[in-house]
Amino acid sequence: MKPTTQKEVCLLLNLGGFESRMTENLEIAQGLGKVLYSLTGDGLVKVEAGAHIVPVNVLSLSPAELFVWSSMINEQLQAEGFTPDEAIILCAGKNYRGSLPLGTAIAQGISLGA
Repeated sequence: MKPTTQKEVCLLLNLGGFESRMTENLEIAQGLGKVLYSLTGDGLVKVEAGAHIVPVNVLSLSPAELFVWSSMINEQLQAEGFTPDEAIILCAGKNYRGSLPLGTAIAQGISLGA
């Protein structure tokens, strides 16, 4: 991953297997954002020191579930007052890890933080 300026918030997105490299993913996320949030099935959950909240595997969600889930996340992001320029997403799975800006489309017609 290329170096980036640390944002206020880093959102953790699971592409299947996030938990297999949890410690490494959290270390990278801490470098990307001052505050970490896991994108769980229940929405945004702040990751506190020592609490490893595994994000929901978005690849396991049906298109309808993904639509409802992303709408819930977007509502929570707006309620928290996050703007796209102060947040970044760390996407990680078994074979991929990278960062995406808030507002990136994660499926056809579905964006996070848009």
